[in-house]
Amino acid sequence: MRIPDPCPLADQQVCAATRRLALALLRRIRLEAIKIEPRIRTLVATRQDLGYDLRLLHGSGGRLLLRYDLLKQPDPAWDKLTADLSLLAQLADLKTHPPGYYYVHPLSDPRDIAVPLPVNPRGLPPRTIGPLR
Repeated sequence: MRIPDPCPLADQQVCAATRRLALALLRRIRLEAIKIEPRIRTLVATRQDLGYDLRLLHGSGGRLLLRYDLLKQPDPAWDKLTADLSLLAQLADLKTHPPGYYYVHPLSDPRDIAVPLPVNPRGLPPRTIGPLR
């Protein structure tokens, strides 16, 4: 079953271009993530004042690989990945687009989003999408 495009007809070219940009960002995120930690399958980010910060990294089957301390500055190796993830999250207006339309999925806390990498198209298993705070 094909999901209808939520973009109005007049905006469909803009939406298609934005989806292509989101897909390019997702590919770059995947490459950067694999360079740092090959086991990463899903990234979880939380909204901050100026964008999004990495919060959790999940491996296969939703297994938690790393939890960030948001009060500490992460290692500079993550800066490019975090910047791309923040841009991708800001492209995704989850109020008007279904989860996954821009490769971003909302979590139970409205500040949090999950980005399943292309190696993990199904995302986190349901048991891991509960309250994380």
